[in-house]
Amino acid sequence: MKFFTSHWLLFAASFWMMIVSSGLASGQTTDTINLGRGDVTVHVPSSYDPSVATGVIMTLHGYTFTGNYMESYLQLLPRAEEHGFIYLYPDGTVDNLGWRYWNATDACCDFDQSGVDDVGYLTAILDTISNNYNVDPLKVHLVGHSNGGFMAHRLACENPDRFASIVSFAGATFDNPIDCTGVGPVHILQIHGTLDPIISYYGGFLEASYPSAMETCVSWVNRNGCNSTPVTGSNINLDGLLFGNETTVQRWENGCDPNGSVELWSIILGGHLPAQSSQMSDLIFQHLLDHPKLPTGPAPGFLRGDVNGDLGLDLSDAVSILVHLFNSGTIGCREAGNCNSDSSLDVSDAVYLLGYLFGAGAAPGEPFSECAIQPMWLDCLSPIDCP
Repeated sequence: MKFFTSHWLLFAASFWMMIVSSGLASGQTTDTINLGRGDVTVHVPSSYDPSVATGVIMTLHGYTFTGNYMESYLQLLPRAEEHGFIYLYPDGTVDNLGWRYWNATDACCDFDQSGVDDVGYLTAILDTISNNYNVDPLKVHLVGHSNGGFMAHRLACENPDRFASIVSFAGATFDNPIDCTGVGPVHILQIHGTLDPIISYYGGFLEASYPSAMETCVSWVNRNGCNSTPVTGSNINLDGLLFGNETTVQRWENGCDPNGSVELWSIILGGHLPAQSSQMSDLIFQHLLDHPKLPTGPAPGFLRGDVNGDLGLDLSDAVSILVHLFNSGTIGCREAGNCNSDSSLDVSDAVYLLGYLFGAGAAPGEPFSECAIQPMWLDCLSPIDCP
């Protein structure tokens, strides 16, 4: 009986979504990809520059919804255009009742037990986008509602290195933490109405049990290495029908991995699909902007070819190499001048850099990670020489 009640409550939520849906307008250009499950529209910001790495946001709809309905509700498309993100909202598989779903956690929502590989499908979509565009791997984000929130958690669990952050709105992670199999931090934002009748704020059962909103956060707090005591932030306004700033904010940020904060936004007296306030979309999008992954490996202060230490590659760096070689000019870390990565510093490095700047030559490679964390004045010609 619980299964059928939850099943049709999800249908009722879909009907409400159709009522609140509205048309989209945006300045983006669009591309279409098809991996055998229908067309997926990819919105590319008008500011897209192939030479600049660009972030990606993927929205995942709830059970019985579609990507179009979800976007009509969240309205992230114009914000993706404003902030220069590639944006998409794919559709899940159609079940025996004619409703779309994602095979997310064991609790939700593969009611037909089809076993469809949505993790593989969605990551393949992202792979295709990365092949077609210059994607910033530090700014790939997921936003999921209900079944889509469950799916966002599963993707983060299985591919933590792939995603900078996820926003799960009225979803949940696995009830058993050991089912969250990946190793690595992810920024987590859990949003949930305390009176949600479909996916209970306090945990419940669909195909299997799922944890409460707080338990979902605690699971990620433990995975991200955070201090168990949250910090309370100022209330915010997400539900336009509830009076004042009805949503409480709890943040786990002390002691966390730099790539793994956790937040819980609890909509007091809120339901499964709150009436969107004028601030909701901006607050969600700002959270994405504020939570990219931090780069690993070489620190930004060490860039191969950046001989003068100004964090850029230009003609002055090639000149600095030549002055160093033929006129006793001083440079910082000599490895920065080793543009062709051949373990020596000579005229060929200046030629290599000029070929990159003014021809079709490849960019200078990555530096030694051991040198990267050191100040620019160190003379590290090889990793062994780095103190």
